[in-house]
This record gives sequence, structure tokens and C-alpha cells, in this order.
Amino acid sequence: GRLCCQGLMPNVVPDSGDDPVFQSIDCSLWWIEMLGLYVEATQDWDFLIEQYAVVKQIYKAFIAGTLHAIRIDASDGLITWDDDSVALTWMNTTIDGKPVTPRNGKPIEVNALWYSALSWASDWALKLAQLPSPYSVERLQNQANRYQQQAAQVRASLQRFWNPKRGYLFDRIKPDDRLDGTIRPNAVLALSLHHCAFSPEIAASVLQVASDRLLTPYGLRSLDPADSAYIGRCKGNPYQRDLAAHQGTVWSWLLGPFLRAWVRTHAEDNPPIDLQPLLTHFEEHVCLNAISELFDGDDPHQPQGCVASAIAIAELLRCWHLNPSKRP
Repeated sequence: GRLCCQGLMPNVVPDSGDDPVFQSIDCSLWWIEMLGLYVEATQDWDFLIEQYAVVKQIYKAFIAGTLHAIRIDASDGLITWDDDSVALTWMNTTIDGKPVTPRNGKPIEVNALWYSALSWASDWALKLAQLPSPYSVERLQNQANRYQQQAAQVRASLQRFWNPKRGYLFDRIKPDDRLDGTIRPNAVLALSLHHCAFSPEIAASVLQVASDRLLTPYGLRSLDPADSAYIGRCKGNPYQRDLAAHQGTVWSWLLGPFLRAWVRTHAEDNPPIDLQPLLTHFEEHVCLNAISELFDGDDPHQPQGCVASAIAIAELLRCWHLNPSKRP
């Protein structure tokens, strides 16, 4: 957490000694999610005591407003930003300085992360109040209550993302309050978090739609093939590849969140995917013992992008470790 600046974690840390880049709305929230999973696995409360000040720094910055005019909408407790000229989510490809996939407003996965972060923070404040620490017990208890109340507000507000017509979650609430019904994998990310704001019934519906529209043997498509903006091949010059990156191209790392959400929702049922093609790719193709970052959205899903994606391998190893009964 030492690189945290105004509540934001950098999305780029250059090796050359240049300044870190702070152009991400969700890196800080993913950091809290990973901190929670680490502490839960290790019970390393001393480390949590060290990092709790960073958690509070992130919380205070989002509440007060921070870089890129990121702020909390007091009316619903959700995180938002208005500027459509900056790409702040993981779908951050830009062409000529303009986002290919504008997601300003209130993105689903960002606010699902916000809910999970508040839930973690409430749990931690209560836990630290029971341990020897430099923090006042009374303040920790007050913080826990505040985080819990805000988490409840965010959970209630997140229900607005449910789209019963499509059986899916809206991708974002736009700055003008219109709902974006584009079918993207961000709804699956929202279901994969430790603290999930949605009912099992909603989760089951979302996962069914994702299985039908987005799931491939190599990961999830970034856009529904039925969408008029869908691009099925990530090829050509840099401009053409950037245009396709989040408009249908398969991202292999997204298979991890899908499998976690599936196992949580359908504990007794095997995921609707044959992992053998991906394992064959891992063993035989492009870069041995690695997984490509991208694959074409269209059959036969040719590998594209970086030939070795650390995050894709990490996600599959995580699923392998957490769900031994589901191993192929």
C-alpha cells in the first residue's frame, strides 16, 4: 500500500524510475479485496494492523472525492465519475485519446467491489477492536458501524442493476442516469467477489446468460456476439486490434471469476465448460506452459495478444486450489 496516492493505487508502475500512473478507479478496491483474501487465508492480523491505515486512506479519499473527479453519489452511495474522455476501468483501451469502451458513470463491477470493500472494512474494524493495536477501540467500533451502514446502502442500490428483461445485470448507470444493458463479463466479476451483493437466483440467471453469450473454452468474450458493436477477430494493425480488444475479444483471465461464481452458485454442478482445449493450449501452443492473454471471440478462437498472461495462469491456479473437486 505504500504507493497509494489520494486513495488510488497505480495501474502502471514503470521499471524505469518514472512516476507511477494513477488512472484506475478500481485498483484500490481490488487491493482491498486481495488484502481480505490474504488475511483470511493466513490469519496474519499483524499485517492487517499495518495496512488498515491504507484502507482508511482509500475510504476517506473516495468519500471526499479524488483524482479524475471520482466520488460517491450521496443519493445512492455508489462510486461514479462523469468524464467520458478517461478510461478508468479494466476496459481501458483508448484510440486518439478517446476510450473505445466508455464506461463513465457507475460501472457494475466497480460498485460491487465497493460493496465488498466496505464489508471487509466493517469486519476488520470489529476484529481489530478485539486485538492489541494502535487504534482506539471506540473509534474502531464507530468505524465498523459506519462501514456496515454504507455497505447496506450500496447493496440496496446495486439491486437497480438487475435487468429482468435480459436476466442479466446492467453494465453501468450512465452519468445521465440511463441504464446500459450491454451484455459484458463485468456482471460475472460482480458475482465472483468475496462479499456478493446479489441473491443466488440473480446469480444463477446471470451465469446462464454469460454461459450462453460470453463463455468460450478459453475465457469470456468481452461483448455479446449478438451486439452490433461486436468484433469477432482481434487482428490487423494496432488500431484494429485496439478496437476489438474489449468489443468481443476473449480474455482468458476472466475464466477464473466465472468458475468461482459458478461454484458458489451451483455447488453440486460441474461448470458448463470443457477445460481440455485450454490445457492443450497451455501445454502445446504459442508459448509452452503459458496461456495467451487474448483469443478471438469467433471460432476457432485463435490466440492473440501477449503469449503468456500471468493473471490468466494465476486465476486458473486459484480455482484449482480452491475447488479440488472440480478439477478436470
